[in-house]
Order: sequence, then structure tokens, then C-alpha cells
Amino acid sequence: MDSEKRKSTQFLVPDHISETPKGTYDIYPGFSVAENAIQTGYTGLADFIEIHKTVMIDGYVGVFWDDLRQGLDREFKARGIDVLWHDVSHALKDSDVIDGLIEPYLGGDDPLFGKRAVLDLDDFFNTEGLVSLARDPSVNINILFGTGAGLCAWEVPLVYVDVPKNEIQFRMRAGSITNLGAKKAGPHKSMYKRFYFVDWVILNRHKQQLVSKIDVLVDDQRPKKPFWTTGECLRNSLVQMSENVFRVRPWFEPGPWGGTWIKENIDGLSKDVPNYAWSFELIVPENGLLLEDQGKVLEFSFDFLMFQEYKNVLGEAADFFGYEFPIRFDYLDTFDGGNLSIQVHPKQEYFVREFGEGFTQDECYYILDTKENADVYLGFREGVDGQRFREALERSARKATPLNMDNYVQAIKAKKHDLFLIPGGTVHGSGKNNLVLEISATPYIFTFKLYLRSVHT
Repeated sequence: MDSEKRKSTQFLVPDHISETPKGTYDIYPGFSVAENAIQTGYTGLADFIEIHKTVMIDGYVGVFWDDLRQGLDREFKARGIDVLWHDVSHALKDSDVIDGLIEPYLGGDDPLFGKRAVLDLDDFFNTEGLVSLARDPSVNINILFGTGAGLCAWEVPLVYVDVPKNEIQFRMRAGSITNLGAKKAGPHKSMYKRFYFVDWVILNRHKQQLVSKIDVLVDDQRPKKPFWTTGECLRNSLVQMSENVFRVRPWFEPGPWGGTWIKENIDGLSKDVPNYAWSFELIVPENGLLLEDQGKVLEFSFDFLMFQEYKNVLGEAADFFGYEFPIRFDYLDTFDGGNLSIQVHPKQEYFVREFGEGFTQDECYYILDTKENADVYLGFREGVDGQRFREALERSARKATPLNMDNYVQAIKAKKHDLFLIPGGTVHGSGKNNLVLEISATPYIFTFKLYLRSVHT
């Protein structure tokens, strides 16, 4: 993809995948569907639209709508067919009004944390503007398109365009997309905060209302090359997944303390990175699921599975968690790298009150591999005074001077197959030379980082 539209060293999902040898780690785990269930390119999409004459094309934040429109326009022009495009974004409220609407959920000047929005997508639109988007019967084909198109009362087939959330972040880092209703891209940290606490919350709620109505699902992550399937294939696959074993597509990221184990032992990843700190194996809301048809793969967000089949997926826990999948697991790689930050996750009542989440983060570290002198930092040393610890941290940050964390937090020698339990409210962090399987009950991002040691210590 054009580097101006995507900022990442990570590879896009390939057009075709090969079967992974048995016993080998698979970075593209696919759920098999019927032959020819997955189609590629604009031609078939144009065929579908030509048959139905009028369609709505809704989709997630981060879709390259101009590319999609231009690709379909080329098809219709080649066929001599006139198309009238109705852009639902014209019915959005002014960006200043939207900024005021979402401001209570963005945490003020806090660079990371806000509170889950209790808004709906139609709060972002002018009702009169939506009503004014009317079909023109004098034109061969009418297409209503854009994020929120499904809000309009057009009783016509629905095409839904999805984008994996890791790709949304890569596009965000390149400044090639905006937040929902924003005029322009902003700093990527503030964009991510807005995605997490506002856009994704609102658009997931909208997506949940559309799952049963989707006629065509499009995967938009490849440059100007849509992969798509029918809504029926999607929904049938969700049922089968929920009654069987499934695995999401993992994604990988470097980090300041990252190590060498993942880079040296997992095939198919980009080597154009200084390290890999994380393998996100199942991090809802960000992972996707792959459908596979004779090597062709189409990705859609894990949310679809929960919206349709959460009772099958969660069983007895479904009444408590609803559409929220509560378990996260990932690999933390510090081989030849550095120490993770000393960190803590808040307790339940603080979590619910401050962030609007339903549950807190309790986790454990399972040590899959180690090198010499590997430690895990877990819990305060006996007699540590919390106020003095805080003062020491603030002084270290203010003066940019090192802090001897061993005076405050226990360092426990780690060896292969050790298991460390880390309830919410416990200070902790992996030391270097560990490969950790981190298993958590968590809504995701709420880690309070207290101190990051130099990667060279």
C-alpha cells in the first residue's frame, strides 16, 4: 500500500495463504468456507449493485471511501451505466458540534484515558440531512454510501465495509484517516483515545444492529482490492465458529523493551523492525477473524462473532459480560531486550466509576521461555510506604533520574513454566530475558505505568 496511507513495518494480509506445516505457528489462521464463497475485486460488487439498482454501502471508521467509489465508478463507466452517489457524510453535524458532544468522554488533558461514550451514531447526524438523502428514480443506479448509511430508511440491500483495527491504527499513524466526524487527522495518540472511547463504542453498537441485515461484507484492508462475501456466508460461519474451535489472527508490535524471541522463531513476520514486544493473540476489541476459501482470506472484526453468537461463545458467563469478550492473552517478549514498565491495573470499583467499563483487569504471567538472570517484579517489598513511593516516582520523572526499583518492588527469579498470579491493584512487570504468556481478564488498555527502566539495565 502507498506508504502515505499506511505507516507500519507489518505486512498486509496476503491475497492468498499457503497451508502451514503441522506443528508450525500459523500467523494467518483461517476458518474454511465453501469454494468460491470469497470474491475479489470491484467487478463482482458492481454486478451485485447492477442487479439491485439501489444499495446502501455502510462501513466502519477508517474505510478509504474514495478508493471504493472510484473503483466501482470505473466498472460502471465501462458498462455505460449512470450512477448517482449519495454521500451520507453530508448529513453529519458540524465538527465543532460533534467535538462538544464527545468532550465529556475524552478525559480532558489526560493523554490516554477517557470514559466509554453513551451515545448512538445518529447523535452525530442531522435528522433533516438524513431524510433529505432520497433516491432519484431517473438514474439507473443510486448508491447511498459512507459510515452511517444504514441509518437511512432505505429498504434496499446493504453492503457493509469492515477494516481490521490494527489497519485502522496503521492508517491513523499515517494521517490518512480521521476520527468519526472530524475535519482532519490529529496526533495519533489523541486519535486512538477518541477511537477507543467514542468511535469504536458507537460504531460497534451500530454494527450490532446491522449484522442480521448485511447482504455483502467487504474487507477493505488491501489497497484498492476489496475481498468480499455474502452476509449469509458470514452469519453461517459465525454459527459454526461459535460451536467449534476458532482462533483469531494475531498481530505484532515492536516496543521500547521488546526482544528477539518472536523475531527469530516465528516465520512470516517482517524483519524490518528493531524487536517485537508483543504478539497480540486475542485482544478484543482489536483482533479479527479470517475466512479462508482455497487460500483466499477475508478478515472481519471479532465483534461480529460476539454480536451474533455471544451466548455460544461465553456460555454461563454471557448474562454478565454480554457482547464483551473478557479474556485477553498475548506474548510479551523481553529476550535480550529490557524490563517492562513497573505497572498496576486499577481495582474493580475504580474501573467502573472512572472509565465506564464493566470489569477490571486481573492477570497472570506464564513463563514460556527464559534466558539467564530473568526476573518477574511482583508486589511491594515489606514495609514500603505508598506515599514515599509515589514521591520517589514523581521526583524521578521530574528530574529524569533513575530510581532503584528493587528498593520498592520484589524481584522474583523466573524459570520456564513458572506461573505468577497478578490480581488487580498489584504492582508488577516482567524483567528482561523472558517470553511471557500473559493471560488477563480485561477490557484492554487500562494499565497504569509507574516506571520504565532503561532497556540497557
